[in-house]
Amino acid sequence: MSVSAVFSGRIHFLLLWLVLVSGLKAQTSDTSDLPLVVIDTRGETITDGPKINVRIKVIDNGPGNSNSPLQNGTDYDGYAGIEVRGQSSQMFPKKSFSLELRNETGSDTLASLLGMPEEEDWVLYAPYSDKTLMRNALTFHLGSKMGEWQPRNHFCEVYLNGDYIGIYALTENIKRDKNRVDISKLKPDEISGDDLTGGYILKSDKTNGSGPDEYFTIIPAKRYHNEVDYKISYVYPASDEMASEQKAYIKKFFTDTENSINGDQFSDPLKGFRKYLDIKSFVDFQIIQELSNNVDGYRLSSYFFKDKDSRGGKLHAGPLWDFDLGYGNEDYTDFNLETDIWLYTKFADEYGGRIHWWARMMEDLSYRSVFINRWKELRKNAFSTDSILMFIDNTISYLGEAIDRNFEKWPVIGEYVWPNYFIGETYEDEVNYLKSWITGRVTWIDANIIEAENVSNDYSEYEILVYPNPVKDRANVYLYLDYTERLKIEFFDIMGRKISENEIIPGRIGYQNFSVDVSHFASGYYVLRIIQKEKLIGRKNIIVTGN
Repeated sequence: MSVSAVFSGRIHFLLLWLVLVSGLKAQTSDTSDLPLVVIDTRGETITDGPKINVRIKVIDNGPGNSNSPLQNGTDYDGYAGIEVRGQSSQMFPKKSFSLELRNETGSDTLASLLGMPEEEDWVLYAPYSDKTLMRNALTFHLGSKMGEWQPRNHFCEVYLNGDYIGIYALTENIKRDKNRVDISKLKPDEISGDDLTGGYILKSDKTNGSGPDEYFTIIPAKRYHNEVDYKISYVYPASDEMASEQKAYIKKFFTDTENSINGDQFSDPLKGFRKYLDIKSFVDFQIIQELSNNVDGYRLSSYFFKDKDSRGGKLHAGPLWDFDLGYGNEDYTDFNLETDIWLYTKFADEYGGRIHWWARMMEDLSYRSVFINRWKELRKNAFSTDSILMFIDNTISYLGEAIDRNFEKWPVIGEYVWPNYFIGETYEDEVNYLKSWITGRVTWIDANIIEAENVSNDYSEYEILVYPNPVKDRANVYLYLDYTERLKIEFFDIMGRKISENEIIPGRIGYQNFSVDVSHFASGYYVLRIIQKEKLIGRKNIIVTGN
């Protein structure tokens, strides 16, 4: 080969190298109005565990100032452990990550990131199948307006080894902390008395790949309809850090709780579910699940926590987590619909074995009244349609040009990504679908929620509750009985013709709940009458929507 050919080849290689370097520099020197997270794995590959050591910068120059990935970190500039997180979401090319801030020796270190209280454990959540990018953020926002702590989060853009990888939400992980789940620290030697009773965080979730010591199974003494056995996983303390006495205690507490919910005296204020549960948190948790029609609601990523008896001691529902498949963003059930469904009723095994506790508690008139009044209270302010839509618009404005950059990196707009129900041709289509879905959902709940705020235990004659109303297939009836004799349930059409008659033996005195099949009724108005001992004890007008 001639000297000129060699020289020409070297010049060509040099020019190519300069082009590549120039392109990389142009890419990493882009600026953003959003905060930035810059990760350098130093040649290692991030897997789903164990965590690898990386360098990380968190850059936020404040509102109105741009941020560059080439500058030093403002909130953090140091080491971290990182791994891929998630379950079904790991199939997506845009990965979510768990972060653990570390010092040079590998020990945990604390830092306040993007204005959130200092901690070492964080999540970089990657919205992908949710093309609005904000279903989780919206849920955390609404949850925070209810009063309990929900994971704080801030949108940012992320660079990995010099490559731009899109919009993420830097999010607080769920853990025990004075600024997160503020419960007592449970030490391994606290195995008796009040010490033993609190400092637990648990969740109902998939147990695939978990060892038998990482969760327990609730096996109740009495079952409610066709419920399945629920598996509850340890979150805090970690399974390998818990004493056997602690595992035995919290398993018994959950089992006793379910036995009280399933029992004949479930409404009793001293022996029933109120003995074990923090009612406000369970109502708020239910409202969010119903608002979003979250396909995983009451089943997966459902967290609970319990403090020591000396600090209240009742089981709390929450914090909230994982709502990217809510608000109509899934296609494998009818839970994506904004109308004609109460999610809490779908607890049978064929629906995935979601926890039935809320369905049972809704049979209690007092609990139902709290649920109704809480919904109506929230609808006046943070849950008003205008307020929710304003949050969505403000989020879009905040994300700004980063939206285009994200979808240039991940061109999924107009494409099916599992498990999308709606596929918009533009980002605006996706947002408009979310807005329309939420508007329809809150309107349907408003129209179908039972009017019970003025109902007390002193029933007037003929006073019963029927829900949902309008009803499509099964009408649930709730009333108080003074006798255990057989009930006759009659339906009349608007012409006064009896079209159906059923008989039920209640078996006990007190609050009763039962359901009646109306799926064979034609659409229209009907009168429901309940007879006991030849006396009319209940009457209600209902609307049947038909099938």
